[in-house]
Amino acid sequence: MSSRARRPGRRLDLDVPSVLVDTAERMFGEGGVDAVSVRAVARDAGVAPAAVFYHFASKEDLVSAVVDRRGRAVSEEMRSNLVALADSREKPTVRAVIDAVLLPLVHVIDDDPVSGLNWMKVVDWLGVTRDAAFYEEQDIEPGITALFATCVRRATGRKSQKIGRRYGIAMFGMLHALARADLYGYGGAVGPSGLDKDWVEQLAVFTAGGLEAP
Repeated sequence: MSSRARRPGRRLDLDVPSVLVDTAERMFGEGGVDAVSVRAVARDAGVAPAAVFYHFASKEDLVSAVVDRRGRAVSEEMRSNLVALADSREKPTVRAVIDAVLLPLVHVIDDDPVSGLNWMKVVDWLGVTRDAAFYEEQDIEPGITALFATCVRRATGRKSQKIGRRYGIAMFGMLHALARADLYGYGGAVGPSGLDKDWVEQLAVFTAGGLEAP
C-alpha cells in the first residue's frame, strides 16, 4: 500500500518553522551544511520546498535560525560569565576565563547529547567557513570576543600580538573539539548522559595551557 501523498498548500497541522529548524539542525549536523540542500530538508520535514522559503528567505537564514535558537542562551551565559570576570577587583585566572566560554557550550551537549552535538557541528562549520555567529548574536558592545580578549589580557598580564593570535585559536579550538567529541580520534567523549567530565577537564587544561605558555 502506497503512503498517502502530502497535501498541497500550506501545512496547518504542524508548526512548520520549528519542524524545519529541528530537521535542519539534525541533517546539517549529521551530513554537513554544504552537503544538505534546502530541498532535502523540506522533504525530510514533510513540506514543500516553497514552505522553507516562505519562512526563511535563504538557506543562510535557515542556518542562522538553527544557530540562533540555542545560541542566544549560550551567548547570554558567556557574556554574563565574562562581564563578572572583567568587573572583578581580583585578577582572574586563565582557567576561569576558559571556563566562562567553554562551560556554556558543554551545557548545550549535556542537556541534549544528540541535538546539542548536531548544533555544535553547525556552529563549528560557521566558525571555519565564516564566523562564530553566536558569539555576537546580541547587538551589545563590547562583543563576547572582545570581552574574552580583555579577560585573557587581565589574566596573563600580556598584550603582545602573539598572545592576541592565541585568542582565536583558543575559542575556535574549543568549538572544534566539542563538535567532534563523538569521534574516536577525539576520545569518543560524548554518550547518552552527555560529555565525559574528565575529557572536558582536559580540554580546559589544554586550552588554558596554550594561553599561559610563554
